[in-house]
Amino acid sequence: MSTGAASVLAWSGAATAVIGGLSLLGTGALAQSRAATAADLASLAGADALAAAHAQPCAVAGEAASRNGAELLRCELRDWDVLIEVQVDAGPLPAASARSRAGPGPTDLP
Repeated sequence: MSTGAASVLAWSGAATAVIGGLSLLGTGALAQSRAATAADLASLAGADALAAAHAQPCAVAGEAASRNGAELLRCELRDWDVLIEVQVDAGPLPAASARSRAGPGPTDLP
C-alpha cells in the first residue's frame, strides 16, 4: 500500500471515530432534553391535580411522564409543591434523568 493510500485510510478512520463520538454525544444530549421536558410536564400535571384536589396527584404525574417516554422514579408532595424525578432510556448510554418542581407561586398560596 502506498503512503498516500495509508494516509487516506488513517484519516477516514479518524473521521469515522469522530463522527461516532459526536453521534453518541448527540444521543445523550437528546435523551437529557427529553428527560427534562418529561419531568417538567409531569410536575406541572401533578401540581394541577393537587390544586384540583385529585386523590392521587403522583399517579397523574406518572401518567404524564409515561406519555412523554419517561419512567417516574420519584414523586414527592411538599405542601402545595410536587417534586418529580424521571428517567429516560438513552440507548447505548446510561439512562438520562431529570428533576422538576411545580406548585403555586408565593402570592397564589391559600
